[in-house]
Amino acid sequence: MIYYSLRTNGDVGEVFVETEVPVKEIMTQDVVTVELQTSCVDAAKKMSEHGIGGIIVVDNNRPVGIVTEQDIVRKVVSKDLRPSSVLTKDVMTRRLITIHSAQFVNEASHKMFKMRIHRLPVVDEGNLVGIITDTDLLVVSTQMGEIFSELIQMNAEHFPPESAGTETLSQGICEECGRLSERLVLANGRYLCEFCAEPE
Repeated sequence: MIYYSLRTNGDVGEVFVETEVPVKEIMTQDVVTVELQTSCVDAAKKMSEHGIGGIIVVDNNRPVGIVTEQDIVRKVVSKDLRPSSVLTKDVMTRRLITIHSAQFVNEASHKMFKMRIHRLPVVDEGNLVGIITDTDLLVVSTQMGEIFSELIQMNAEHFPPESAGTETLSQGICEECGRLSERLVLANGRYLCEFCAEPE
């Protein structure tokens, strides 16, 4: 569910849109995990089965790390080690970046953008309750873009002619290239990063 409010300023022809989407509204609750003692080969099989590029390592349902495909390639395969003999606890990234379910999606996207990561475990009181990925952000960003476009069209009289097509958002995912951007521009009804919005 997307919550929004609309404020207009008729004097300068601006429309302000505020959105608040809690992480819990779009997160995946059934998180694929492995234990500390799981072998890398079993972790890789599990990732392959579920079509994911990273898997959360838990200890009594408390997230303690993450293992990605790149971790297994760099830390196991490239060193000619046997994946069946190496445990996830030995290759996982222990500095786990997380987010609370009550925080908003824009906070999640900011964390992902800043830390250059593709997934965020959702942790409440130390327990793993879900996960949010850049794909989830892409879906909700598209929904927001549609809402923003409709609201702007509905309130077109508040925009001076010279401002048409130049409405901006502070952050979101580009509908053209799919990348997370710190600044989006409304161009022809779609929110694009500044690079994709540049005329050819």
